[in-house]
Amino acid sequence: MNESFGSHGPIVLTGATGFLGRAVLAELLDKSDVQIVGLIRANSHAEAHQRGHKTLIAALDREPLASERDRVSWLRADIEETRLGLNTADWNQLANSVGEVIHCAASVRFDLDLAEAHRINVDGTRNILEIATEAKRRGSFGCFHHVSTAYVAGHSLGLSDAAYLPADRAGNFRNSYERTKARAERLLREQNEVPVAIYRPSIVGGNTETGFTDNWNVLYVPMRMIAKGQLPVLPVGGEQLVDTVGVDYVAAAIVHLAIHHSNSNRRKAVGYHLTAGPEPFTVAQFASVSTRLARLFDNEPSTPELVPPARWKLLTSSVAAASKAPKKAKRLRRWGRLGVRGLKGFAPYAPYTCVSSRFENNREQEILEAACIKMPSPLTYLETIGTYAIGTDFGRDPITAHYSPDEELIS
Repeated sequence: MNESFGSHGPIVLTGATGFLGRAVLAELLDKSDVQIVGLIRANSHAEAHQRGHKTLIAALDREPLASERDRVSWLRADIEETRLGLNTADWNQLANSVGEVIHCAASVRFDLDLAEAHRINVDGTRNILEIATEAKRRGSFGCFHHVSTAYVAGHSLGLSDAAYLPADRAGNFRNSYERTKARAERLLREQNEVPVAIYRPSIVGGNTETGFTDNWNVLYVPMRMIAKGQLPVLPVGGEQLVDTVGVDYVAAAIVHLAIHHSNSNRRKAVGYHLTAGPEPFTVAQFASVSTRLARLFDNEPSTPELVPPARWKLLTSSVAAASKAPKKAKRLRRWGRLGVRGLKGFAPYAPYTCVSSRFENNREQEILEAACIKMPSPLTYLETIGTYAIGTDFGRDPITAHYSPDEELIS
């Protein structure tokens, strides 16, 4: 382990109650001997401790050992508040002790209005940066480790490196999530008081070996709709790339890079792409595998027709019009209303079926593969997460059909 990691003081971890944050917490406990302070939103320190203990059990998937409990403390805090909502004594104690920050907390919703997303993703990052900056001024501080997203590249075409940020214009991004995560990166890259490492995962899905997840957003929304026969049409455009990585891969990568590549003397922020590689799977492959797996588990899935964006827009307009048909056209009206409901659930993710962005990650892969941290091939990974999701009815039931991982993949 890099002697500097953890030597400055405890690691402050935000977002530990979230899907990725829990995995980072477990990885820190497994791969380091650092003390961890988990910031957690609660009404009191007692409630924070209670929520934190439940989080630790969920992260480890078991009751923690005494040695693990002793390494993690929980502090009531709110990244949306000035000075994290801490009183003066708690603020000073944290500023005097924190050695590094791993900032996982964020809103990952795609449909928030810009002001709300900015408050969480930008102002929240600024508030966490303040404690790191104060710690640096008071003594030694290692590095501010920030979890961003590869999709800060927005609508960029071709290959982007892990330092690229488009201009802060609405037309450069698909939604408020991408835009505010880019703003948070820009904030960190423009300051020069504390060293910064930025980790840019793509779409984070289930475990690479088991497929396990309890986070059923993003990729799983259209997968569920296909499996349930609710998505007969999919819009596609460009290269229709779907770049997806496993939560265990991302957590292992963040912790490994934080431990072995943290450098307190670095002046410029360094970025890392944690992405699938040069050839992610496509929307067509996603739809095909989802349909086949749904049939394997005795569903009656959609076989989505892939249509260009212009036709998709026409179809969605037609469905909306049908939902407002006269009451005497009961069947048409009912069909339209069901369609509108389904489209509303899918709408935040529709822009990700027309992606042509690729993410340069040769340097990151070389570092991580040397530590035996590697993603499976994209289609193998899709099989794994699809089998778990559809086989458990998206977390509702145990797997009810046999599946062989050696079964030939649909390409």
